[in-house]
Amino acid sequence: MRFLLLLAALSCAAVAQTFDGINAPASRTVTLAADEATFTIIVAAGLDSTQRQVKQALQNAGLPNPTVVATGLGQPASEWFATPVQMLYSANATIAAGSALDTAKNLEDLRTHPPDPLQSLQYSVSFNPSQAKIDAMGQTLLPQLVEDSRKLAQSLAGASGVKLGPIRSISDSPGAGRAVYAYVSTGAQRNGDFSVLLGSLPFVAPSNMQVTFSVNIVFAVTP
Repeated sequence: MRFLLLLAALSCAAVAQTFDGINAPASRTVTLAADEATFTIIVAAGLDSTQRQVKQALQNAGLPNPTVVATGLGQPASEWFATPVQMLYSANATIAAGSALDTAKNLEDLRTHPPDPLQSLQYSVSFNPSQAKIDAMGQTLLPQLVEDSRKLAQSLAGASGVKLGPIRSISDSPGAGRAVYAYVSTGAQRNGDFSVLLGSLPFVAPSNMQVTFSVNIVFAVTP
């Protein structure tokens, strides 16, 4: 019984503390141009292949430092004859968005003419604003978000008949909810075939991304 009474007392104290300040969230959504292209690649190679060989082939295709991981063994399906087991690899690399077209051309050559021990390759690409660009925009917007929060808190304080004091705590959520609105075409992404994009047709350019920055600020109040 004493434990229950103590728990109830502590709960009341915690609730009372929530009235010691005004919580005023603020957020802004901005549009950022994509400056990074991330390639995701699946490679099948002979059983005697190594990660080093796969990485070297991808580097030769213009991916500066791809991360390559052996994921297991696989066997291409065929209803006519048994096919040999292959070593499967996954790889990814991020490059400047402006270099995506040249890299896609190189990967297309690699896909259609895989060097030994590579046997097949599929790839896709998506575009995003870089973390550096997101962080820089967050720093730019932070003073504006604080001012938005302060204006809201002033209104709440006036409606409550109290005076607004200094900031007691602040937390932010930089770059929350960013979304990619465009990649290359769905068929190209699914099949790893960018050939339709590489002739006289223009390469699908990365679209702009909407990124939401938010803060949650608690202001002290006085009677």
